[in-house]
Amino acid sequence: MSRIDRLVEKEEKLRQKEAKKEARKMKRQSNRDGLLAEVGHFFGDYDRTVLVMVLVLSIFGIAMVFSAGYYSTVNSTDPNPLYFLIRQSVWVISGLVIMIFVSNFNYHKYYRWANALAIISIVLLVLVLLIGIEVNGGRRWLGYGSARITPSELSKLFMIVFTSVYLANKPENIEGKGLLTLFGIMLAHFALIVKQPNLSTAIVVCAIMFGIMFVAGLSYKWIGAIIAAAGIGTFMILTFMKNTHWYSRLTNWIDPFADAQGEGYQVSQSVIALGNGGVHGLGFGKSIAKNLYLPEPQNDFILAIIGEELGYIGFLLLMIAYLILLYRLIVIALQATDRLGFYLATGVAVMLGLQVIINVAVVTASMPATGITLPFISYGGSSMWSFMAAIGISLNVSRNSRREKARR
Repeated sequence: MSRIDRLVEKEEKLRQKEAKKEARKMKRQSNRDGLLAEVGHFFGDYDRTVLVMVLVLSIFGIAMVFSAGYYSTVNSTDPNPLYFLIRQSVWVISGLVIMIFVSNFNYHKYYRWANALAIISIVLLVLVLLIGIEVNGGRRWLGYGSARITPSELSKLFMIVFTSVYLANKPENIEGKGLLTLFGIMLAHFALIVKQPNLSTAIVVCAIMFGIMFVAGLSYKWIGAIIAAAGIGTFMILTFMKNTHWYSRLTNWIDPFADAQGEGYQVSQSVIALGNGGVHGLGFGKSIAKNLYLPEPQNDFILAIIGEELGYIGFLLLMIAYLILLYRLIVIALQATDRLGFYLATGVAVMLGLQVIINVAVVTASMPATGITLPFISYGGSSMWSFMAAIGISLNVSRNSRREKARR
């Protein structure tokens, strides 16, 4: 082979090498464009405001759980300052996976699963009373060791699905025998959850069902009857049940400082923490209440730590975030294209709104103390998973509505 032939061959190989390099570059660019298109498609189908607010609340929750639980972890027999940070991050990440999965599960398929979910809910609540894990006099968990689930949290989600399907499938169920069936299932859940005891969660489960029934056209006479029943129940506790846990909770709510070292301890410490925070707060990580004054501050009373560290301003911004999320959930419900979507999204909105209201009321001594988590903020897996799944349901309703409108 002559020298000229070798040069020509060399140039040809260089051209082929450059062509392959350019082809690989174009393929990478195409893959990036495709990924961006998929991301854009995802955010276009779903309510972006809901997604953003859930992410903001969850990340904020990780930070506050880390702060609230820091003192107890570094002063334990096996110090691990990152314990709550790692575990809450795991709950949030796994919760987001659940949310994405549920948001891609066509909510019309719930028609075939609703009855099974209602049965599973009641069975799990019965199992809690029989073989559940008992902590501080309460039996609310199933599992072994630290691997636990809280069935009452799942009941909220399952009752959203069951009640929505029950009324969407046969609208006439909102009266007559159909309504009695709903009330029967509601009372079964109430009795089983109160037995744990967990009155606040029992109220939330019933309120979720009641909220869906209300938008489905529940008669005002039933609304009056339920309010009257609540009033009679309170009167019975205050008059004939003075030696019970419920009586002490009700009376200590009126003046938590009257028994500041007993039943009113948590609420009084919560109020003190909020007062310490003032307008601007003591600063992130600088809470005093979490240093052995407020028991388990990363759980139901984490809002007191938020108020103490971030002050009234931080407290207010958090409430605004919840209001934005709640507003978008209501909009999703109103824009639903069928009864089932409307009822499901309504149930999710009631679940979120009522739980925030109760948690804020308890922490600020505006209602009797009762254990209920602050959505996306309080430490724990079952609550995080149930709320993420609930948001996934609303996102799926939103996605379906947008696609239906696009086809018209």
